[in-house]
Amino acid sequence: MKSEYADQQRGIASEVVGIASGYVEPLCLLSDVVAKLDVLTSFAQVCSDAPEPYVRPRLLAKGLLQLGYKMGRRTSPAMPSVL
Repeated sequence: MKSEYADQQRGIASEVVGIASGYVEPLCLLSDVVAKLDVLTSFAQVCSDAPEPYVRPRLLAKGLLQLGYKMGRRTSPAMPSVL
């Protein structure tokens, strides 16, 4: 009787693992999408709560490069650097 129960239990556990393994790829894709959405909403929150408005950079014709800062920002020295 115990061996039959153990066999049934192994069969059920194997079936559960087989079913759950089918959800690994969709959950990984969902995780990537949620992470990207989190970053974008964080950027939007920072932009909307900024004391001075952020501006969209102007794009020049291909091959032209002009880099200049007007009223640029940088993090506070007291703020830890995050890479």
